[in-house]
Amino acid sequence: MLASEQPRFSVRPVFIGWVTLFVQLPLQLFLTVWSAFFFGGMSQTLFGRGSILPFIIFGAIGFIAVPAVAYVGKKLNYSRTQYRFFDDRLEFEEGFFSINEKVIRYRDVKEVTLHKGFLQRIYGLGTIYLATLATGTSPWGSGGGSFNPFNTLGFGNVSASGVSVRDVQDPDRVFQQIRQAVDAVNK
Repeated sequence: MLASEQPRFSVRPVFIGWVTLFVQLPLQLFLTVWSAFFFGGMSQTLFGRGSILPFIIFGAIGFIAVPAVAYVGKKLNYSRTQYRFFDDRLEFEEGFFSINEKVIRYRDVKEVTLHKGFLQRIYGLGTIYLATLATGTSPWGSGGGSFNPFNTLGFGNVSASGVSVRDVQDPDRVFQQIRQAVDAVNK
């Protein structure tokens, strides 16, 4: 970005803690059971055969650790994420432990998709996906895109190309602004 150049507009994702915890619940339950049996079973030699204590300990660790990592990771990632829209491109950076930066030129955007899930609609949020030729289309199943569970948890937004502008407020307004910017370049 040039020092004198200012973006047309900029948006940041909104973090909703309980939604993060709710979305990762199936993974949390699976890893709770898995860690209880795997690590609990492996530690039977330390605690003695027939002891249920290692199963409880490792199950509790799995039950607490998974949501803690998901919550803290997504919160830190969202605090760093910013989408900056210029006349000819979108620039974004995200991440906390590892930083990802990406530039999407509007001339390369082939489709702009707005998705508002049930939980997003409760808070007036939405996700806008800008697809390029390399990405196919929407990540929600129409046109060959694939669902990435790490995006759901808030870890990483970089694909081969394209970008999901996740959990933005007033998604209808932002969607229209993005479409107008992309259409202006692609006329």
